[in-house]
Amino acid sequence: MRKILTITAMILMCPVFLTGCWDRREINDIAFVLGTAVDKEGSAYRTSVQVALPGELGGASGKGVSGGKGWYIESALGKTIRLSTSAVQRSNSRELNASTRRSLIIGEELAREGISSMLDIFTRVPQNRLLSVVAVTEGPAYEILNTDALIEPYPSEMVRELILSYTKNPIRIVTLLDELLSEGLDVILPIIKVDPSVPPKVGEVVKNISIDGLAIFKGDQMVGTLKGDLARIIILGMNQNKSIEMTIPAPMGEGTLEILFRHSHVKLVPKIQGDDVTMQVNMQLVGTVTESASDFSPTSNMGMRKLEESVQEKVKSDLTKALAVLQNQYHADSLGFGQTIQRKKPKDWDRLKSRWQDIYPHVKVEIAVDMHLETVGQALEPMGLPEEEVIHD
Repeated sequence: MRKILTITAMILMCPVFLTGCWDRREINDIAFVLGTAVDKEGSAYRTSVQVALPGELGGASGKGVSGGKGWYIESALGKTIRLSTSAVQRSNSRELNASTRRSLIIGEELAREGISSMLDIFTRVPQNRLLSVVAVTEGPAYEILNTDALIEPYPSEMVRELILSYTKNPIRIVTLLDELLSEGLDVILPIIKVDPSVPPKVGEVVKNISIDGLAIFKGDQMVGTLKGDLARIIILGMNQNKSIEMTIPAPMGEGTLEILFRHSHVKLVPKIQGDDVTMQVNMQLVGTVTESASDFSPTSNMGMRKLEESVQEKVKSDLTKALAVLQNQYHADSLGFGQTIQRKKPKDWDRLKSRWQDIYPHVKVEIAVDMHLETVGQALEPMGLPEEEVIHD
């Protein structure tokens, strides 16, 4: 009898664990969001979403199976981001699903106003994908979603791949929130822009996407930009180098050489005496020569050493200039000097943090660079120059 009761109880318990798909949603009722762009227009907010067209998926290079695009764009204005998103939903027959979002793109006007309130909707709604990469545009963000970007299936994926190749640890929504809430650290985001693929006179022009530098934030507001060498050196200083190249003047003779930094490591060491703060930046760099547009030939140990010293001086000079802009012009602690003090000297940070905004512009910076060149490539001598014109050490 006990055996029969046990078996009966187990059978009766089975339906409890077989709840079924009571809240299922058919895929034909869902619109998958690939990317989102948010802009400020006057007193209103514009939300633009890139939505996949299931019937057109499967084509190569962003083209659908019938030759058209595998995506389309929905856009609407509202008094808040939520209201503009709701307006987009009302014009769509399917339920928008943001769990597949690849990138979040913020327009410059909105970024300069402040992004904290904008991020509320992207964290409050559980469906939103917090691993989406984040970028800023100079101008309207929705223009990025409407580019051609033929090398990837859709523009939002192109944005994602560009950012992943730009830094070792790209900023995502979740890390952006963490950095905004951290003490002693100001946010930096990549700037992307619409870039024509070829000059108009060459052939048919398509709208491509490229990274155009860094957006500097103070708190949650964008306060400026860094571009060119200054942007590249800050990427190195942030320990985020993935494939940074730098143009170096030849140590002897005329011309320049291109150096690719294959490996880099940066360590910040704070030195504090009262309110006097010195931050030592120790950089270990390993690189190779990728191009020589000079008449200098570093074929000996002495020549390699001279070239390494030229790289060291260039790195020091560029980092000094970039930090001067951050400290004196933008007052943005983008390298996280304050966060380093908080982590390594917590007692000093407790004493300084209430006055850090006033102390940071006066922090002295000491830069030490250890540069090692692994190789100058397969060609030891400058190509196209007679031997008598080549300058050796």
